[in-house]
Amino acid sequence: MTLGDRGEDARAQKPRDHAGSVIRLHDDGRVPVSNPFVQPTQQMPEVFSRGHRNIQGAAIHPQTGELWTHEHGPQGGDELNIIRSGRDYGWPTITYGVNYVTGTRIGVGTQQAGMAQPLHVWVPSIAPSGMAFYEGNAFPAWRGSLLLGALRGQSLVRLVLDGEKVVAEERLLTQQVGRIRDVRVGPDGLVYLLNDSPDGALWRLRP
Repeated sequence: MTLGDRGEDARAQKPRDHAGSVIRLHDDGRVPVSNPFVQPTQQMPEVFSRGHRNIQGAAIHPQTGELWTHEHGPQGGDELNIIRSGRDYGWPTITYGVNYVTGTRIGVGTQQAGMAQPLHVWVPSIAPSGMAFYEGNAFPAWRGSLLLGALRGQSLVRLVLDGEKVVAEERLLTQQVGRIRDVRVGPDGLVYLLNDSPDGALWRLRP
């Protein structure tokens, strides 16, 4: 489960607060014994990672089984991350975005020891939303890519990956289907997009 920071103070950095965290549980509610904070600490045992601002997309990597997410930054600084046990992803101490009104720096800048760096950053923001790895057969050139929607950019974004590196980015369907809220790959290998327009629609992409 992913929980936003609620836009209040620095809750994402408070060890006894769920805001701005990724929670990891069994389907019956039990805390996995492999969680990073199950031993008696000041942290909550269900927390898997913290320091997140506003995760909007999450997907399990089909080969590694790791959780990949993206999240909204403030004015700039949208991030793509791999979520790993016990890591602090920095918000609001570090970010590549700035204050909305004043344009001034947030926190201490973009880096601090002990805080994870994102795999990929969008400046200016695209407002990413929804995410899926493509492993289908309908679009063979896309196999291994990461697909995500862009609310602000009103496009489908395809990230070309080399392991854990983003080596290219392609923008598709710009201004054609509206604000893409979710992206899914069907068992037929086709790509399904959901927009959040007032007359919202489900779109199916095929070659």
